[in-house]
Amino acid sequence: MTKEKKEKEAGKAEEKPEASAKEESVDYKDKWLRALADYDNLKKRTEKEKSETAKFSNQLLIIELFPIMDSFDSALKSIGNTKDRDSFVKGLKLLQDEFHKVLEVNGLKRMKTVGEKFDPNFHEAQEEIASDRFPEGVIIEEMRSGYTLNGRLLRPALVKVSKGREQKAENKVQE
Repeated sequence: MTKEKKEKEAGKAEEKPEASAKEESVDYKDKWLRALADYDNLKKRTEKEKSETAKFSNQLLIIELFPIMDSFDSALKSIGNTKDRDSFVKGLKLLQDEFHKVLEVNGLKRMKTVGEKFDPNFHEAQEEIASDRFPEGVIIEEMRSGYTLNGRLLRPALVKVSKGREQKAENKVQE
């Protein structure tokens, strides 16, 4: 082989790695752009699914409440026709119990308050009242129920709290 031929073959060998590197670079760039587009599409699809889930997340709960809503509608229609107030009140109490049961099954829990220690994380004090019956810092009356949803505070209870025994002023007779 002549010197020229060897140089040409060596030049071609050198060109091939450069050409191959450029093709590989273009290939990687193409794959990267495709992956970026796929990621962008995934992000958009996930956002849409999240939006749809939030939009319809209460659907099952609402379906469970339909019978109670229907019963309330019937009760309100018949309120003028009933003369037996006690049976009407009993019916409303049954509806209330059914309503609370549906909410409880779905994770809503009513907080116990009266007789419990006041906790500002779960209770909102409306008033402090002197009490011989309850020690200081204990809830003596519930003004509005508080609720947790699956262990997370949803609404604090509005309560009246004992400030302990009332301090009576003693009159001392001075001599």
